[in-house]
Amino acid sequence: MFFKKLTYTTWGLLVLAITLMFVTLNNVKKENEYDWVQQFEQEGTKNTRILEKQLENIARELTGIASLFQASKTVTRHRFKAYTSSLLEKNDFIKSFQWVPRIQRDQRPALESMAQKDGFINFKFTTLNKNSSIITAPQKNEYFPIYYMEPHSGDESFLGFDISTQPVLLDLMNQARDSGEIVAASTVNLIHMDQKKMVAIFFSPFYEGEDIPKTIEGRRNLFLGVVLGTYKIKEMIKNIINPYLAPGVFLTVLDEDRKNELYGNLKENALIKKEMVLGFSQIRWFLVWQGNLEFQKGPNSLHNWLSAAVLVLIVFIAVIFQILSSRARRIENEVRLQTYELKKLKSELEEKNLSLHELIKVKNELLGMASHDLRNPLTSIQGYSGFLLKKGATLKEDTRTDFLKIINSASGNILELLNDLLSLSAIESGQLVLNLKSGNLRSLIEERIRLYTHLATEKNIHFKINCRETSVVLFDTPRIEQVLDNLLTNAIKFSPVGGVIEIIMESGKGYIRVTITDEGPGIKSENLDDLFKPFKKIEPDSTKDAKGTGLGLAIAKKMIELHNGTLTFKPSKNQGASFSFKLPANPSSFQP
Repeated sequence: MFFKKLTYTTWGLLVLAITLMFVTLNNVKKENEYDWVQQFEQEGTKNTRILEKQLENIARELTGIASLFQASKTVTRHRFKAYTSSLLEKNDFIKSFQWVPRIQRDQRPALESMAQKDGFINFKFTTLNKNSSIITAPQKNEYFPIYYMEPHSGDESFLGFDISTQPVLLDLMNQARDSGEIVAASTVNLIHMDQKKMVAIFFSPFYEGEDIPKTIEGRRNLFLGVVLGTYKIKEMIKNIINPYLAPGVFLTVLDEDRKNELYGNLKENALIKKEMVLGFSQIRWFLVWQGNLEFQKGPNSLHNWLSAAVLVLIVFIAVIFQILSSRARRIENEVRLQTYELKKLKSELEEKNLSLHELIKVKNELLGMASHDLRNPLTSIQGYSGFLLKKGATLKEDTRTDFLKIINSASGNILELLNDLLSLSAIESGQLVLNLKSGNLRSLIEERIRLYTHLATEKNIHFKINCRETSVVLFDTPRIEQVLDNLLTNAIKFSPVGGVIEIIMESGKGYIRVTITDEGPGIKSENLDDLFKPFKKIEPDSTKDAKGTGLGLAIAKKMIELHNGTLTFKPSKNQGASFSFKLPANPSSFQP
């Protein structure tokens, strides 16, 4: 029965796809040689960029820690430990994080006493003598002691060490102070007095006030200190590059003078070599990429199997798509016939006819959106599967797994789109039933904000929270979470780097209102009518590449309306966007 329903077009598409499959497999088998020299150079360029990108990520993580001190007047030792613990657990190449404040002479006794009360009974400001022994720092006008350090186990004696007494560290700190940016360098680990190992040291400055001063004079006057990150170079490079090294490819990293091997060692039997320079702030590393016979061999028969699998998948999708298209055409013809007959009926049938036309409109919008929003994830699937076809045999198992994860993530994006469509369909069909329970809306808001703190930190975005109300409200927790997630992710996406997102929760007569305001480009007045309509993507030019289905705000508005509430928009006073939703308050939560 299945094959009888196939049209001539479908059979032709099937035969063509199968023919292409065998032709492709035959061509793959005939590829006995390939330009392995060019491929080797591409490998070196790609992996060098990976190293540079990871150094940028390390800098962003340290900037996030510095932002913690710039945004808050008081950061406790416990909070510093809690904030840095996840980074330390994730990356074993991190040696330590240190908070180094700018301390005046008259502040020294109080700071020393405070640290002693925190449990560091021997804490005092220290420096090094000529014999590299730790001694009490002499009196001077200004100090830059290591006040917090994580981890500090085994290194407690270096708490209080004044880094400004070391010329190398002082120069790097002053560069960071004057530029307002991360400064990084490779140097002997002076902080831990280990004169044998080289480390990468990152300096992230922070200042008084919410913003970085615009002038050098202003930055020097408002400078409050730095957050230091020290990283074990050998372990860091190994952690970053090992997953990406193809079999038969080796990396050796030399210092700026090309005298010391920071990672790896040069191979005498290498068949090919490529030298590159990696530069990041004050870091200058010479990268020597070497390849041997194992890399020269190139891909094996795995290509054939991957080609066959991908092409069979294409054939299957093509046939199914053709069958569905044929059925859609038959259904559309039937709808047209029914529509012609319904036109002969009176008012009741005319109303049904209007509903049918609306469904056809929704269908066309759905097909248009799906053809666009499915293209990107399908392109990712095609691209990474093609990469596996060409280079699968040269990749390590972990790398192949990473690529499969990317393919899986793209499939997840398709699934997310389908879930949004199902949510919208369930609401509009009246099949969605709320599970209302009494809950603390403030706690739910704080929980969702914590969930997106890492995403905001990547853009140095700060949350300003003003939730004074603790009243209990009747709501369906998963549905309100969906609303909050949509509004928070939109605010983060459209906010500029270093922006502020304000969340206000307040009560009125018989309701609770939550307002989320960003400092983004806002929404043009001509787009306001389409703001909450399904399939309408209202995005400014500055975020035209941002992903979205055009369903989020429509679903959020309908979710709030199911709660007998309202979701509204108004421009913020600072150009950005401000979304507010109101929910009926639970009368039992208010005291007479």
